[in-house]
Amino acid sequence: QLELAFKREFGEMSSISVDENVCMKLSKHLLVWAEEQTYWIASRFLMLGFELDLYSSSEYCMVYWFIYVVLIKLSEKAQLKMVTSNDAVKRKAKKRRDHSKDVARDPQIPPSILLLQCYICLSEGLTMMLAALRNECNQFQRLNYFNTEEEIFNQHFDLLQRAHVPDHISYHLFKESMTNVHFSTLVKYNHFKDAQRIAKELRSSFFNDPDKLAELRQIEQVAEHNRVALNIISQVGSNDDSLKVSFEFSYHPCFAVAVVKRA
Repeated sequence: QLELAFKREFGEMSSISVDENVCMKLSKHLLVWAEEQTYWIASRFLMLGFELDLYSSSEYCMVYWFIYVVLIKLSEKAQLKMVTSNDAVKRKAKKRRDHSKDVARDPQIPPSILLLQCYICLSEGLTMMLAALRNECNQFQRLNYFNTEEEIFNQHFDLLQRAHVPDHISYHLFKESMTNVHFSTLVKYNHFKDAQRIAKELRSSFFNDPDKLAELRQIEQVAEHNRVALNIISQVGSNDDSLKVSFEFSYHPCFAVAVVKRA
């Protein structure tokens, strides 16, 4: 695989001189690829916790927040790899094109990155909804009296923090990010609506891939049900003591939907 990547990037060995510049370019290419794979593995590691039922509902907020941060980094690395590949193609071009033509012909964002953006929107939306429920409704607070929330945070994410995946992530950053989250903010920036819109737009890109179409349908269902739940909470009022919210994994094994009831 590395040999094929090397040939795609720089051509056959006989046609180039292996110098420091080539080695640096190859190292950069491999580093971007390795970082992308690292963040993909980290995201799967975190999502697997839902499938294995390792998280309690009071921990969902911190987990979705960490998933959101990891997916953002994964998206950045995927786009960086795309830019690097595009630059390599331009270097191989026999004819130079002027700047205006380059801009006009820039490739669109690939479907794989847009699909990743759907999960970023779902993660951020669920994080904010859970934070707002904690802040305004006093729901989904820590129920484990033997460990502090910070200790639980470190237990879940210790391996990733030791590996600096991502860098500079801590419990205090999570806590600071969630302190001022309210439903008014969540309604204004409706991440579920964005996830649903992108998923619908992606159908044509995966029309011959049944697995991807099923995945998009799951995303749409999670986004739609959470949009409805968010609207109900906003209409009833988050201060209503009879309002009870729970989360179920009815449509996706890792991304929950809010179920709103009145006692």
